[in-house]
Amino acid sequence: MYTRFQYFIPKINAINTFVATMSLNLSEVFCALFKGFQNEKFYTECFLENLKKIIWNSLPIATLTVSASSIIYSIHVAPEFSTRGLNIYFGGIVALALVREGIPVMGSLAIITYYCSGITAQIGSMRVTEQLDAMKLSKVSPAMYMLLPMLLAGLVGFPILIVICILVGIFVNFITTTLLVQISYNLYTTSILNALMLKDIFLALVKAASFGFVATLISYVSGILTAGGAKGVGNSTRLSVVLNFAIIIILDYIITALWL
Repeated sequence: MYTRFQYFIPKINAINTFVATMSLNLSEVFCALFKGFQNEKFYTECFLENLKKIIWNSLPIATLTVSASSIIYSIHVAPEFSTRGLNIYFGGIVALALVREGIPVMGSLAIITYYCSGITAQIGSMRVTEQLDAMKLSKVSPAMYMLLPMLLAGLVGFPILIVICILVGIFVNFITTTLLVQISYNLYTTSILNALMLKDIFLALVKAASFGFVATLISYVSGILTAGGAKGVGNSTRLSVVLNFAIIIILDYIITALWL
């Protein structure tokens, strides 16, 4: 029995270390925010750089992922609706599915694979090469220099990119549907306007902002806890992506259950 319990001790210690590191860095950031940056400064250049990585650099992979999902919706649903004479409902149903669930989740996962994995690899490399220790010796807080700009970029950048993905996804879905069942533009847009409400858009933005904050935080902490050279950087990056994927799915369920 004791031998079996010993198997879980390192895992429990790793979880405790992860949570403690996350709490310490968040407390440092929040203290600086509440005190109005009396002893710290906000690094605008770092914020803009991360915002560019989220919105511009992640745009191709995010729109490609969303476009593929929209095409799949059309292939599976459009012929069935056309056969049953339900074309007047197709645009609205697809828009609701994409805006509420499909695009916020798929788009965020695409950003995680590009941006958040890069965060972990970058900070992990700085950790194993002792650059973070050098920053502390220079009286520069890694949490203020990197974490705070990254968190704010995630809160702002994820919703902006998700809005772009919504527009792209609906447009691609309309083009694909038109090729499959010859639905008119007026019928498609009218169906969307009748079904889609402002609260659905707001739900997508809340999900995107929540995903951006959580994914960025997990990626940063995973990088901070990197150890073991280049192999450790790879392990931390893999752990970051796996944790983010799992937590995004769980968080999506929680937000949806509380919202609807």
